[in-house]
Amino acid sequence: MTGTARSRPRPSLLEELERRHDDAPPRDALRTAVLCGEALCGAERCATLAHAAALRLHDRLAAEARRGAAHRRRSLPAGRTASDVWLARLAASLTHHRNAASALVRADG
Repeated sequence: MTGTARSRPRPSLLEELERRHDDAPPRDALRTAVLCGEALCGAERCATLAHAAALRLHDRLAAEARRGAAHRRRSLPAGRTASDVWLARLAASLTHHRNAASALVRADG
């Protein structure tokens, strides 16, 4: 037969996963297939979204710790703030989440 070979459209990653697995495909492979986009594809896009989600989480938790520490400081007499265990825990939590968010920002840039 002479003529041009007709190429079939390539199946999507999601279709390939569904063909290869009888049960549900592995979660990581499924996430990669679903997140495949035009600008960022698969694992790269998944990593970018995970990085952004982690940054938002640390930002939110730092804000909660800051508000909690401010509320706790207002409720204590001035002489007891230095020895208050709960206030120290909130300050440590705030420090942790600020440092974690800073590390994520530095890793991105």
